[in-house]
Amino acid sequence: MASSFEKALSAVRFLEVEERYGGGGLRVVFIDSGCGRDLPLKDCVNLSNNSVVDTDDHGAHVHAILASMLPDAELILVKVPETLPDNLLITALNEAMKLSPHIISLSITSEVPSDGSDPTSTYVNHVAEKSLVAVSAGNGGPRMMSIGSPAVAEGALTVGAADVRGRLWRRSSRGPTLDGRWKPNVVAPTGFTPPHAKSRKEVWGTSFAAPIAAAVAAPLVKQLSSPAAAAKILELTASSVDIHAAPPPTLTGLRKASLIRKLIHNWPHLYDPRNFAGMGMVNAAAALKLAETLRSCFSTL
Repeated sequence: MASSFEKALSAVRFLEVEERYGGGGLRVVFIDSGCGRDLPLKDCVNLSNNSVVDTDDHGAHVHAILASMLPDAELILVKVPETLPDNLLITALNEAMKLSPHIISLSITSEVPSDGSDPTSTYVNHVAEKSLVAVSAGNGGPRMMSIGSPAVAEGALTVGAADVRGRLWRRSSRGPTLDGRWKPNVVAPTGFTPPHAKSRKEVWGTSFAAPIAAAVAAPLVKQLSSPAAAAKILELTASSVDIHAAPPPTLTGLRKASLIRKLIHNWPHLYDPRNFAGMGMVNAAAALKLAETLRSCFSTL
């Protein structure tokens, strides 16, 4: 009987191309609360005063997902403390960028509405010119406009969550951004037991969807030498997601006059389905096929 994690990988059609996703030659950085014990780790930049080993399981689960999907990749941790001000998150992104990774997995974000002009989102856009940055959308759903910094960054691959059956997860944060852009870009599965977990308890949240999307995207970045192209391929090849099973959106928590004005301005964009699940569920098999086709076409020019 397939495990819940195998069902999650099946939902993104990863198992169909698993043998081509070993991760050789890939460098992946994850910014999180720590690493898993006894999991492969090439290096670590520790921005906290604590051990690099995660004691809260959040970073350990992210690490386990990446290590399971990309067993031959160079995995590098940038460990951050639990209380993470913007300046320290920017420092973490800068440290990650210095390592020249193909992709950065970031399962840390705000759920406060933003237009993406804040310093952290702006810095994500800077980093995204060289490395794809996969950012979890947040767990603020079904409230609309619940994707905050840095997931609102235009250059980020913002990852929402669906269950392993392809239904939008009710708490996955939703767009649009305060300046009217739809977010998230794609969704990936949540609600599974991570590999190497101490218990069989399922984990829920966009934090654990983001590393799945990151692992699928990493070889595309390497093949095409373009983070933007890899992100666009994930969008173009995404599979449909059932958004009808999710609870209806709400607009609670918007009390500031400036936010209300933004809401009125963006009203026509609120119920665009892309603000629920982006372009749909990540599809590893279709994305890899399209990337290889494009690479072949360009190599003959």
